[in-house]
Amino acid sequence: MLCEDCGLNEANVEIRMFGADGEAVVRHLCQDCAEKLKGSLPQMHAVDISDFLGAILAKIHHFRTEEKEEEFDGVCPECGMSWAEVRKDFNLGCPGCYRAFREPIEEYLVKLNGSAIYAGEAPSDRRTENRDVYRLIKLKESLKAAIGAEDYEQAARLRDEIRTLEKALEGEPSEG
Repeated sequence: MLCEDCGLNEANVEIRMFGADGEAVVRHLCQDCAEKLKGSLPQMHAVDISDFLGAILAKIHHFRTEEKEEEFDGVCPECGMSWAEVRKDFNLGCPGCYRAFREPIEEYLVKLNGSAIYAGEAPSDRRTENRDVYRLIKLKESLKAAIGAEDYEQAARLRDEIRTLEKALEGEPSEG
């Protein structure tokens, strides 16, 4: 294709810009004509593509975050507490709040401690049992990961450890 300006040289530069009417304009120019055009347009400057992509990704992240915030601005159907009220101090109004706000609460817990599981403090006579329940949950997560990674030896060890711990929690004597 020949240059759209001079019509003499091979067009090896594509310039995209907006015309006076706001329509996108694409011009195919030779290197010389592109340099002349660049000199006549003071607002033209080179843009680092990584900066450009970084800005776009930051904007996308911002919109997704806003969407999630808006998505969770509901109220608990049982007590009428809003998600905005819960976010202030993370005090829930009733057991229904756990169901109504499950997803944002889990996201918060993952950000806070790397897991959506929160064991909390238990009475001193139940702490060992809670610790074992929490350990069982973690072992099951590890088992899923081992199976996903096709590490079947590790999966078998974890399966056996899970069985032993489940029996102990049920009050059965462990085989061993």
